[in-house]
Amino acid sequence: MARFLILGAGLVTAPIVEYLCRRPENEVVIANNILADAQNMADGFSGARAIAFDVRDIDALIPLATKFDVVLSMVPPPFHLLVAEACIAAKTHMISASYQTSEMMALDAEAKAAGICIMNEIGLDPGIDHLSAMQIIDEAHENGEEIDAFVSWCGGIPAPADNGNPPSYNPMVYKFSWNPKGAILVLLNQADYLRTNHNVTVAAEDLMAWAKPVDIDGLDMECYPNRNSLPYKDIYGILEVKTLIRGTLRYPGFCQIMQLAKTLGLFNLGDFAAPPGTTWKQYIELLNGNTGIDILCKDASKTAWSALEWLGIFSDVAIPKGHSPMDVFCGLLLEKLAYLEGEQDMVLLQHKFIIKKADGTKYYKTAYLKSIGKRNGYSAMAATVGYPAAMAAELIADGVINHKGLLLPVSKSIYGPLLDMLAREGIEFTGQTWQQDEMSEAQFIPELY
Repeated sequence: MARFLILGAGLVTAPIVEYLCRRPENEVVIANNILADAQNMADGFSGARAIAFDVRDIDALIPLATKFDVVLSMVPPPFHLLVAEACIAAKTHMISASYQTSEMMALDAEAKAAGICIMNEIGLDPGIDHLSAMQIIDEAHENGEEIDAFVSWCGGIPAPADNGNPPSYNPMVYKFSWNPKGAILVLLNQADYLRTNHNVTVAAEDLMAWAKPVDIDGLDMECYPNRNSLPYKDIYGILEVKTLIRGTLRYPGFCQIMQLAKTLGLFNLGDFAAPPGTTWKQYIELLNGNTGIDILCKDASKTAWSALEWLGIFSDVAIPKGHSPMDVFCGLLLEKLAYLEGEQDMVLLQHKFIIKKADGTKYYKTAYLKSIGKRNGYSAMAATVGYPAAMAAELIADGVINHKGLLLPVSKSIYGPLLDMLAREGIEFTGQTWQQDEMSEAQFIPELY
């Protein structure tokens, strides 16, 4: 029997519970600060139960964690470090789908001393992207080849059928299958990547302006770099690589719209008091030094302005509660851009490799994943984040993965089984290969030219 503690009852938790409960001998406990949400996840599974729990209560978390083989931390990223410290004290393995921070990496020696594995970046992006990338990288290296360029784009967006027709269509060209604040906060990060052996930094204020058009399997999209791609040169063991960028996919127009929202002050995180009953129109004017809406709109893109107008940013409707402009904005996004019942989201992930053979010639290779959410079932985002986390947790509990210390899913002993397991869930990559005489580098990665 394996025992699993899941902290958090967000959208990605449901497929984790469902997967782990397929094995009748598994015991699954969902701990959440709102008991009803956890109970909804546990209902229907004899091997699952729910408890009310506040992850910030470290004194209670340590003894709770000691009762389990693996803790899956599905709480907001700021809490993962606290959970990791509790798991070290409890000598219990831990899983997280979030990025492995420097603060988390500093716990490596303590995790080894405790005899536990702490695996991060095992969701979609990061997560599934690592599995497929490393499979191709290892295969190339085994053939005596070098990775000359690695370009990776990933995004969770509305499925085309639910982004172009009423009532689903919206000029914001996006909907949220997870917490809007988490999605917007990412847009406040600077981005770093490698291009022809030169480190490139995109300042946070320029991130949305960087956006480039890109074709993903016949779909017109736009892309922009995500966070810091440079560490993956070492993580992936591709010290020879000359171009390395990992980034995000959205429908065309998204970046322009978000840039305008940012310019208007809606990304500000500081407290901003507004009188009770303040309307959106009044709020925007207050954020911009009492500048009138008619003046603000003069220099704005008409497309972006129209999208925010549709959202209600310039209306006479009262703003939702929130301490900061970011909170107020995310309240509106959650209200207007949540998926309706029966609507489908879509996950797209594309890797592009330029690989140099031993004789110096090059070829181009892609790996492509497309996953569409189930109507009235799991969203594509929930499935592609939840399933790999659940699978990795089970492999750790079973001793198939027996690493001690901090771990990312980049070795063959990990990505091999996980890619096979994901394929059985219909989450599978396809790919194409072209030789150097069939296309140019500029044709292969036009978004970087």
